[in-house]
Amino acid sequence: MDESGPRTPEASEGLWSMGAVTRRTGIGEHTLRAWERRFGFPRPERLPSGHRRYPADQVRRLIMIHQALSCGYRAGDVVPLSRERLERIVADCVKAGAVVGPPAEEWVHAFLDCARRYDRRGLTEELHRAAATLGIGSFLRERIVPLLPEIGAAWARGELEIRHEHTASHVIEDVLRSLRLTLEPSTEGPPIVLASLPDEPHALGLQVVALALVADGRTVRILGPQSPVDEIAYTADEIDAAAVGLSISEYSAGEATAGIIDDLRRRLPPRIALWLGGRGAAQLTGLSETVQVVTSLEDLARVVGQLDLDQPTSA
Repeated sequence: MDESGPRTPEASEGLWSMGAVTRRTGIGEHTLRAWERRFGFPRPERLPSGHRRYPADQVRRLIMIHQALSCGYRAGDVVPLSRERLERIVADCVKAGAVVGPPAEEWVHAFLDCARRYDRRGLTEELHRAAATLGIGSFLRERIVPLLPEIGAAWARGELEIRHEHTASHVIEDVLRSLRLTLEPSTEGPPIVLASLPDEPHALGLQVVALALVADGRTVRILGPQSPVDEIAYTADEIDAAAVGLSISEYSAGEATAGIIDDLRRRLPPRIALWLGGRGAAQLTGLSETVQVVTSLEDLARVVGQLDLDQPTSA
């Protein structure tokens, strides 16, 4: 029996349908029922129709159980445990660097299947589950970085229609933004301005970098795609930015773009670093030596660290 059903008033009161729980936790319906019979957990409430509804605290505990299973524990060892004990086990797994969740290739394949079905809720829940399971840094490196080029490759192979690609991209951007907004109140220091040039309409790469920076405690200001050069330069100077980061796609990596970047470098005060990221950044030639090309999240951490070294210290 399909117990996912339509959303009901109970769902807005902290109760989850079985279909929503399986998407959120990665635990199948058959397994949930088997644990309920064998271990007495989970303990769903029953609607008059007989459908199961799971309280939010049980869903959170199921997420931790899934994490523990991914670390090598058996169901009989962890399903009966208290939330407090599960939290300690998961923390130990994270410290030990244990792999939590499916391999990246398998995860990307499942994500693209959701995109083909236009399952926006499934896509959103899968991204949030991966972020909660892996932590922001590993989520970006092990999920988002492999996912983004594969979406484009699947479209080029004819495995995704443009409508599927747009659905997936919009959901990813929304989730990255929502994750960043929860972290922004704790950021500090001179801001880093993120933008793309006037002929560059793509914004997803900016959201990836913004989340990575905010997770590192850095203040970020996103101007967004297709930003005029004079606006980028004026904003960076006005807010006393530490750096400006530009996203360059492979489709805009030409001589004209290199000239625009050189113009921006001349407009920016020397104290403000200029970074280029995206798949097209490394293809640009003839750039000023003061323009830094960032090729990965690890490289981003390096240039951010260089900012700290370049900051003047107080006497």
